[in-house]
Amino acid sequence: MSSIDHKEILEQYYQNEYDFNTASLSMADIADLKKLVREKRVDYNLAPLGVGIFDWILKQNSDIRFERVSFDTEKIDGLLYIPTTGKERAYIILNSNKPLINQIFTAAHEYYHYIMDYQKFQKMPYVCDFGMLKDVNEMKASRFAAELLLPEEALSREIQDYLCLKNMKRENLDFGDFAAMIIFLTIRYQIPLKAVIYRLFEEHYIDNIDKFIENYDFIKQILKEIKIFKKSVKVLYGTENNYVLPYSSTYQDMEKAFVTGNASKENILEDAAKLELDMNVINDFLAEEDEVEEDDDDDELFSIINANRG
Repeated sequence: MSSIDHKEILEQYYQNEYDFNTASLSMADIADLKKLVREKRVDYNLAPLGVGIFDWILKQNSDIRFERVSFDTEKIDGLLYIPTTGKERAYIILNSNKPLINQIFTAAHEYYHYIMDYQKFQKMPYVCDFGMLKDVNEMKASRFAAELLLPEEALSREIQDYLCLKNMKRENLDFGDFAAMIIFLTIRYQIPLKAVIYRLFEEHYIDNIDKFIENYDFIKQILKEIKIFKKSVKVLYGTENNYVLPYSSTYQDMEKAFVTGNASKENILEDAAKLELDMNVINDFLAEEDEVEEDDDDDELFSIINANRG
């Protein structure tokens, strides 16, 4: 296979800033997504998933790996990568420059592509072509992620709890009440604030979404100024992610594929470049294997000499 500029591939196939507006999805599409989320969330019931998404995805399928990459461009949130070194493997690549709360949503979004679209790409090496999926599939992935992180039933329960706490009726809720709930839900369910706004709209709790989108920056600023949420905000809006193992097993997978002969040195180098992995680590195990092979050759040579002498 001819060499491909990995920078060009990432620019072409990256998952851009998410569009949380899934209004154009059909009722059947939404029903299917809700059913899928209920099936997947069975162990969590209505509990917040949040940072648990990374471990949860790994438990769902042992063939998935996570990598965090510091992309040169801020436009990239993440991508789903299928390498040449093993078609059974899939890598969810997260932009380590993005806030943790974005990485959480990205993981859920890319997991949808894995469970629903993987078959389409088994014969396509390297990177899943999001351009082929069209906008409707991106909407499905985003809606799945939002529903997975903040399910309909959990949202309903939170609304009811708020009404009971305030001794109010739903029809009496105003902008301030919803803004307070948006902030609370963002922190509790660790889902992007804008996604929470759309969840309220999707489940018909708010009608005039434009008013909330126009005041998005204002609500987010209030969120960051609330003292009791200061620690949570620092974690969620910081880029540190201690929930994905550093250097995970991607390097181990590649080393094993090389040692067992399932991937050539050229395959390893191409995949490592496209994933923007640490080439020092890659070159180290490639060099070590070369040394082992040379030692084996020397041992064999000495054995032949000694046998002929004896």
